[in-house]
Amino acid sequence: MPGIDPDITGWLKHSFIDYPGKVSTVLFFSGCNLRCPYCHNPSIVKNLLPPVPFAKIKDYLALRRSIIDGVVISGGEPTIHQSMLPVAASLRKEKFSIKLDTNGLNPQMIEKCNPDYLAVDIKTSFCRYSELSCVMNDCKERLTDTLEIVRKMGEQAEVRITVAPLLIDDSVITELADILKGVAKIYLQPFNRTSELLDPSYKELEPVSQEKIQEYRDYIEQITGACKIRGE
Repeated sequence: MPGIDPDITGWLKHSFIDYPGKVSTVLFFSGCNLRCPYCHNPSIVKNLLPPVPFAKIKDYLALRRSIIDGVVISGGEPTIHQSMLPVAASLRKEKFSIKLDTNGLNPQMIEKCNPDYLAVDIKTSFCRYSELSCVMNDCKERLTDTLEIVRKMGEQAEVRITVAPLLIDDSVITELADILKGVAKIYLQPFNRTSELLDPSYKELEPVSQEKIQEYRDYIEQITGACKIRGE
C-alpha cells in the first residue's frame, strides 16, 4: 500500500498483554510529537529503524487468523501519520479488532481511526507538556477532547499514567484525578529505568516508591472510582 511502508518501523508479531482479552500483533509507527525522557522506544521515536513492509504484515496475519484476533497500532505516536488510517481500515476489513495507543494530542485522528479499544497516555499536568517538547498552544484543549472520547468509550478505553520522577508528583496527581472523573479505567504504571531510554540520564533518577504509587492509586480511586496499578 503506497505511502504506508516508511511509517511502520517496528513490529511485535505476538503479544498476550498489549490488547486486553486478545492475542495481538503490535505495529510501531515511527516518530513522535513529544519527547518523554523515559520513553523506552527511542529508536522508533527517532526513526532510526528500517521500515516494515505492510504487505509482509498482512501476509503474516492471513496465515494466523485462528491465533491472532487483534492489532495494536502504537509508536512512537501513530496519529501523526495519515497512513495510520488506511492501515486501520485495511486490517478492520480483514476482521481484526483495532487497539490504538496514543498520547491523545490528535483527537481528530483518533475519531477517524475509530478504534475498538483506546489507550491514552497522560504524561503530566496539561500545562507542563512544553517540558516534553510539545509545541502545540492548544494542548489542553486537545487532551480534553480526547478524554471525552475515552469517556464515551467506557470500558473499551483506558488512561495510563507512567509515574515518572520530575513529571508526576502530589500536585499533578491532584489535578489529574479531577480531570479524569468519568473515565472508566485508569492505570498507574511504575517508571521503568532498566530498558533503553530516550534520555539516558533518567536512569540515574530515583523511581517513585511503590508506597507512593499506592498512595496515588488510592487518591485517584477515591476521586474517580476507577484506578489500579498496572500488574495488580
